[in-house]
Amino acid sequence: MAARASSAPRDAAGRPTPLPSIGAVLRAAVQDFYFNSWRLAPANLVWAGVLIAAVVTAGFWAPAVLLIALAAVPLAGIHRMAGRLVRGQGAGFGDFTGGMGELARPALTLGLAATILGLVFGVNAAIGLQLDNPFGWFLSATALYAEIGLAVLLVASWPNLADPDRAGWAFRRVVRLAVLVCFARPGRMTLLTVIVGAILILSTVVFPAIVLVSVAYVSLAATRYVLPLADHIEGRSPTELA
Repeated sequence: MAARASSAPRDAAGRPTPLPSIGAVLRAAVQDFYFNSWRLAPANLVWAGVLIAAVVTAGFWAPAVLLIALAAVPLAGIHRMAGRLVRGQGAGFGDFTGGMGELARPALTLGLAATILGLVFGVNAAIGLQLDNPFGWFLSATALYAEIGLAVLLVASWPNLADPDRAGWAFRRVVRLAVLVCFARPGRMTLLTVIVGAILILSTVVFPAIVLVSVAYVSLAATRYVLPLADHIEGRSPTELA
């Protein structure tokens, strides 16, 4: 079923409901994690365990790098918990495991596509730098922009894929809405993606942070920004989402 084309949601006074700022969602995500850490930290740990196992396996057999896509399944479970919290429905560890089961196929599809494209863009960037000529520089720059675009699209895709209010959506419809989200606020979505990437990269220095906190936190932050923006695009009001 096609998304409805209607005006942006409005409050009781008829004014458009304002979208949250990046700063507001980052602060709200801190509160979300603090009050639900005993549920979110174990889910983050499961994600880290799957990713570490895939990376270690790839160290012995290079083609196994594609197993990194398996981390997409617990990532979908974390985003389902984040989606329920943002929707005001409450979240338990059962939502994490249930989300993994329900979203396993689309999550693997998204994870595998992201892994393959990320590798292709990374290899192209490396090849371009080695060529050390104008064509190589163009190839590297194009690959870098493509990598950034992929990251922005992923930040927009995961919250919509795992949104409990969009459960049962076709994968293609989720990706289409994610693309609209990216085009609706390209600057802010890019900024959010840069912040998400910076948090994940910096938290690898403090290993317990990436294992227990970071992924769950950035999932909450992304979900708090993306879902209201997606609702505005669809013209869904808070009452319709209750």
